[in-house]
Amino acid sequence: MTLILRNLVFTASLAAAWCGLAASPGAGARPQQTNTLENKPEVYVSDFDIDVLPPAGSAPKPEEDPRKQAGRLVDWMSTKVIAALQKAGYRAVRLHQGDARPDSGVRIRGLFAEVDKDNHWRRAVIRTAADSGKMEALVSVANLGKPDQKLYEIAQLPGNESKPGAVITLSPYVPLTKFDLGKDASEDDFQKIAARIVNDLTALLNANPSAVSQ
Repeated sequence: MTLILRNLVFTASLAAAWCGLAASPGAGARPQQTNTLENKPEVYVSDFDIDVLPPAGSAPKPEEDPRKQAGRLVDWMSTKVIAALQKAGYRAVRLHQGDARPDSGVRIRGLFAEVDKDNHWRRAVIRTAADSGKMEALVSVANLGKPDQKLYEIAQLPGNESKPGAVITLSPYVPLTKFDLGKDASEDDFQKIAARIVNDLTALLNANPSAVSQ
């Protein structure tokens, strides 16, 4: 299957506009980047989007509630990225849904998505507490000194609407990095992804230290 983000690379256009970062997925372990910045920017980590489809009928038992698994995945993404940032010497703050958007620094945001049989991107859906299907973490890194760009929109397709698992169209203006994940991914999986995100951020800022408004 050919995915539209399979071969995203760190390019000159990214450095010029500096609205995010992109990296080639599946490259394995990367050497640790040495950050030469004297004043690292504050980094804000937004909770990723994910959909949940609770079972019909009576309320499920806590251990069977897919909302618990979805919340765990979102929480692991945010907390592991923040921990990796702090380890690398950044000031890191978590942004929950509804929190005010800062006007300076760096923002890491994204969504969990999956590809259907017709090669359409959809918001990932957690249907059971033990859901084990495949999905992707799509990650954007943005300069908060610039206006936000939408990561995606609901696709204009017959019968498609904003509901769990909706077909989406990814923005062509926001560079994204794709990380393969399972819906039953472990904390260790998120820790590895977080290390790569921070490593790429450090490389980007070392290459263009004046890109971020303090």
